[in-house]
Amino acid sequence: MDCRDYTTSLPKHKKGAHLTQEEQMAIRVLQALKYSIHAIARMLGCSPGAVLNELRRGTPPRKSNRGSPRIL
Repeated sequence: MDCRDYTTSLPKHKKGAHLTQEEQMAIRVLQALKYSIHAIARMLGCSPGAVLNELRRGTPPRKSNRGSPRIL
């Protein structure tokens, strides 16, 4: 019996999984091409929050030493 109501395609990104290096690079490339966060998330099949977190993670380190461990 063949049921045509079901889809066999899997989502591109599994919920709760870390982004792969390919996805991380795709986010940076698409953002450089001026795609919106929501458009990038739709293309990769992940949440806009995951895209935003990845873009934030790519920012340079803070210049402040506040909170760094002391060297004895």
